[in-house]
Amino acid sequence: MKYLYATVLVLTLSACSNPDKATAIPVYPAQQLTANSWVIHGPKEPPNPKNQGFMNNPGIVLTSAGVVIVDPGASVQTGEMVLRVLKSITAQPVVGVFNTHIHGDHWLGNQAIVEAYPDVRIYAHPNMIAEAKDGEAESWVKLMDRLTEGATRGTHAVIANTAIDNGDSIRIGDADFRIYHVNPAHTKSDIIIEVVQEKLVFLGDNVTFERIPRMSDGTFKGNLAAIDMALATDANTWVPGHGPSGDKTLVLAYRNYLDGVYQAARQAFENNSDSSAVKAIAEETTANFVHWQGYEDELGRHGVQAYMEIEAAEF
Repeated sequence: MKYLYATVLVLTLSACSNPDKATAIPVYPAQQLTANSWVIHGPKEPPNPKNQGFMNNPGIVLTSAGVVIVDPGASVQTGEMVLRVLKSITAQPVVGVFNTHIHGDHWLGNQAIVEAYPDVRIYAHPNMIAEAKDGEAESWVKLMDRLTEGATRGTHAVIANTAIDNGDSIRIGDADFRIYHVNPAHTKSDIIIEVVQEKLVFLGDNVTFERIPRMSDGTFKGNLAAIDMALATDANTWVPGHGPSGDKTLVLAYRNYLDGVYQAARQAFENNSDSSAVKAIAEETTANFVHWQGYEDELGRHGVQAYMEIEAAEF
């Protein structure tokens, strides 16, 4: 895999010229994955003042009609950084944006894209659009500001303007973007995006690598189904919502984690144990993940959630 480092000049600013907007994010390197695709891999830590909220994996796909961006990040600052990196790759305009799900660390960067390209089409699942309009957008703006202690200041929510759903295929220039959706998976609004000609799949947070995400907006059973749907594609390269991109190994690794927790919950239920026993059982089947960011924080919560899913299915 090739690594491309942005050649644009980056200034270290002690203060922002706009007092209502926090300072810029430094440029992160873009990794070239296929002939026409790049990913900017964000830090694995949760949003904080140091990473300025940047933690996801914005994607860049070149087409004959222009550039498509997937998940431009958690703030206007992240979106602007993505555009600076893009300028080191191509002079083509941005003609499309995909948002993989409702969690704002993936899509609040829409603002920067729209400010630069006012007519850009932004695609998302209708559940995401509805939830964003129903208050989730503003909640995420406030959450990112709080977690970063103001490092995302100046961000406002720009909600997707084009709804897409499972089975849709979007033709942009010479590239086909196939959409997959399971409801609920990681959330009720997830889309998985296959870039057919590149044999590349953007997984959103249906799969993460070297980082354990929260699952409270989705279900284990649905998330596993979404992963299996993605694995049925012809892809060779996979982009998780967080963590390094790579081959199918990373997809199977996260699937094994989810399945390990789910089976531990099933074992506890069948043994007439309560949900508090799941973590102890799960620790045996998920030991390979102890070094992943968030493992200690999330495993117990995941075990309880999986147990409740199994219990609910039985009654």
